[in-house]
Amino acid sequence: MYVGLDVHKDFCQAAFLDFDGKLVREERFENTVSGLEELAQATREQEVVMESSTSSMHVYDALSGTCKVKVAHPSRVKAIASARIKTDKIDARILAHLLRADLIPESYVPSKECRQARLLVRQRASLVEVRTQIKNKIHALLTREGVKIPFKDSFGKKTILFLKSVDIGEAQRASLNSLMTILDALNKEVKEADKNIKFYALEDKYAKLLVTHTGVGWLTALAVSSEICDISRFESHKKLCSYFGLVPSVYQSGNADRKGHITKQGNTLLRSLLIQCAWSAVKYSPRFRRKYNKLRKKTGNQKAIVAVARTIAVDMYFMMVRNEEYKEPKNESKGGKPVSLLGP
Repeated sequence: MYVGLDVHKDFCQAAFLDFDGKLVREERFENTVSGLEELAQATREQEVVMESSTSSMHVYDALSGTCKVKVAHPSRVKAIASARIKTDKIDARILAHLLRADLIPESYVPSKECRQARLLVRQRASLVEVRTQIKNKIHALLTREGVKIPFKDSFGKKTILFLKSVDIGEAQRASLNSLMTILDALNKEVKEADKNIKFYALEDKYAKLLVTHTGVGWLTALAVSSEICDISRFESHKKLCSYFGLVPSVYQSGNADRKGHITKQGNTLLRSLLIQCAWSAVKYSPRFRRKYNKLRKKTGNQKAIVAVARTIAVDMYFMMVRNEEYKEPKNESKGGKPVSLLGP
């Protein structure tokens, strides 16, 4: 039996096909404990497919112990089978037919441990994003009042004291105090998130290796580990760099073959973290500082730092494949010829 599931927040629409492709049953199951138990019983030892979504993971966990479950890539399924008329029943049937024809473009399903680590990292990223918005609101309020912060660190201790005492209107003071209270709460939440991330990363096999790399902290180490989950998924370091969106785009037509800016078609959070690591590596590592200074004269600062980030990604690949900690090449610290980790 082939079962296609159209998963929603509150229910799953199921279509059951026999081995000849005949529709033998259609049913809706509620996304409750009892409803998922009924679904698990109905699909026991069958082949099941569902699209990857926010609502699909807990359904996957409920079914994976009793049947063979595939998770389909939504955009690729759409490219294979797009329907003019779209309903829950039609979507479930299409998935079931694609499963029967072995045409499901599968998505990688991370382990529960990886999903938990991802949640920690992404939650911190959300907190930082909200904190940045609050900081921008404070800057905007001060700009409207013609107030300039007299310190280099916009939100350091001296600046905080300055903001608490700056002379502005009554309504503006109430608004600023409210924003400052929210900012203080967010700062505490981010610090707590950092503690949780480090605690979790200390037990993660990849994170413990990656944090030994110059410029890489616990946040980036756990972020890379949780998003990759299993380095064997990537055939080469080039595949990993492509996943990060750190490879140049290619424009090829006839005899023309041009390379453009990086694709940026990978994981945005990881790419941003690797760029931050690159700046830190340039500051503390002779190897990366030399590489950056050499490239920036030809390509400019931004392209040079992206190249450094890509080199760090390559290092990470081989560290995880070989299960080795990072060691700064000795001749780099003495000003010797740059060394690559690429090798046998």
